[in-house]
Amino acid sequence: MSTFSGIKNSALLITEKCILLGLSFFNSVLLARVGGPEVFGQYAYILSMAGLFLPMTIMGLNNIVTKYIVKNPNNAHYYLKSAIIIRLYGALLAIALGLMLVLIISNPNNTYILLLITLQSFSAFYVIEFFFLAKQQVSALLKVRLIILLVLNSLKCIVILNGASLNLLIMLQGLEYVLIGSIYLLTYVKGKNHHFIKRKTSSRSYIALAQKGKWLLFSGIAATIYLKIDQIMLANIIGINAVAYYAAAAKLSEVWYVFPVLIANAFTAQLSQLKFSNYLKYQNLLQQLIVVLTLSALILSITTYFIAPALISLLYTDEYSASATILSIHIFASIFIFQRAILSKWLIIEKLYKYSLISSVCGAITNIVLNAVLIPQYGGVGAAWATVISYMIASYGFLFFHSNTKRYAQILHQAVLNFPALLKPFIKQLRLLKK
Repeated sequence: MSTFSGIKNSALLITEKCILLGLSFFNSVLLARVGGPEVFGQYAYILSMAGLFLPMTIMGLNNIVTKYIVKNPNNAHYYLKSAIIIRLYGALLAIALGLMLVLIISNPNNTYILLLITLQSFSAFYVIEFFFLAKQQVSALLKVRLIILLVLNSLKCIVILNGASLNLLIMLQGLEYVLIGSIYLLTYVKGKNHHFIKRKTSSRSYIALAQKGKWLLFSGIAATIYLKIDQIMLANIIGINAVAYYAAAAKLSEVWYVFPVLIANAFTAQLSQLKFSNYLKYQNLLQQLIVVLTLSALILSITTYFIAPALISLLYTDEYSASATILSIHIFASIFIFQRAILSKWLIIEKLYKYSLISSVCGAITNIVLNAVLIPQYGGVGAAWATVISYMIASYGFLFFHSNTKRYAQILHQAVLNFPALLKPFIKQLRLLKK
């Protein structure tokens, strides 16, 4: 499997995401302008609350499935079936906990939150995408997924223009999980993958696979907390309008986060193979990815810092002027987010799962504490600073806590010091791809 193949798969996924993110972002801006801070803030709050339960439908198994399929292709169907069953149990647990939450906490949006938690249980089937990624067959799902998301985003646009009904928007958001999950399962079963049905699994296999993913599950929960907690705390400490101003800025910042994850996913199989076949090439590829992503994030952050006021005014109108300062701070979190996409893969390949949890817990605790201190006095600006600092701790600072993770810090530092030489192979491959 060549670097060229990894870049080609990345290009396909990024092209799709560019189209979909453009539509999603357009709808977000439209909702902010048409619905105003009240509706936009409520929508962002509901998504944040439901998002806290999403890791339970993943169960930390995405990248583990890719790794095991690459290492043991003959047992690919066995691993995939076991992973789906484990994730379905996790989805049921998420629904039960969501029900407990709405019974304990009184909130006018509780019905929407529980509805979305229930519908997003279909994302348990998203693990099938990682099966196709491991097989380097990303186009198998891309076309149908693109059609579904284009239709749903178009419907969201129509709903917003006709009054921005919160009920319909949440239904469409949940329908996305239902349709994509169902289509993934149908595509896999109908693709001559009869082993999925015939190959028996056992409770022992579920327990063994769940044990492999437990650190990444807890890490995902902690990571989701420090990703979503700022908007939840803003709503409860300041008010729903503060969530709207923060969400407008965060949307402009977070819209970029998907790209490093896509690139890292596309190179996961290749990194796993090189780890065992050619360690020097493995380290070189890690450093190349770190350089490309970190440099991209740095350029993005500096550019956004200078154009933030004009950008917010242009997109959201002057009603959201408070979002400009938040954006100029929040965007610098991308430097650590981009780098972490590669760090996450390295921790999995090196079997250092518990350190993924440690890093996420450090980030979550830092974010909660800083939000509690900074939000009452500085509002959304304080939440932005809390986000940047917590990402820095979770993606870089924790590396120095243990000798095992210090190895990645050394790889990272070498990559930064040698970035001109490391960029040359990537530029060469991109030129070949263009031709």
